[in-house]
Amino acid sequence: MLPLLAVLVVAPVRHLTYVRHSETVANATGKYNSRTLNTFSVKGEQLIKDLTEKLVKEPIPDSILVSPSERALRTIAPYLRRVHRQAIVSPLLYECCTERPKKPMAKNFGYGATIKIPADLSGLFVVPKDANRLPAPKDYGEGLAQVKDFTERFQKSFKSGRIMLVGHSAMGGLFLKRLTGKSYQVKNASPIEIDL
Repeated sequence: MLPLLAVLVVAPVRHLTYVRHSETVANATGKYNSRTLNTFSVKGEQLIKDLTEKLVKEPIPDSILVSPSERALRTIAPYLRRVHRQAIVSPLLYECCTERPKKPMAKNFGYGATIKIPADLSGLFVVPKDANRLPAPKDYGEGLAQVKDFTERFQKSFKSGRIMLVGHSAMGGLFLKRLTGKSYQVKNASPIEIDL
């Protein structure tokens, strides 16, 4: 009698770490303007230090994608320096869907300004030539189209490996819900770990 052989099929491992930018003065005070939006609060500065120490103890991701917003770039920059890595700027991770009233998903959305990396961070981030403009959804519905586009690209591009995304609260929460079917509380500089 022939021995029974069991065929073991191993699915590719895909692990996602999602990080919202650290706490800004705008987050802390509720006053949103050009000075507060990308300036970290005292707590935010400490959260970045704590986040960096936490992340350096974890395996280095195979891919790191970051929103083009200065607050996202500056949140992850100390970690990138510590592990001697660069991250790819992904325009579609830019914040969206903060508008009211909520509208149904649009079919598409537009793009606006060219992405600019602050000079002191330039060696840490790569901006793809074919993706160098900020998304500019006009309303909540166009923002949902941005989330849908990013989710589809993520699914297509990352079948396995460790992936880190650094972004925002509203966009991040909607992306994670679309990706997993679950709701997550997206807190400042607090990594969400998901095996997909």
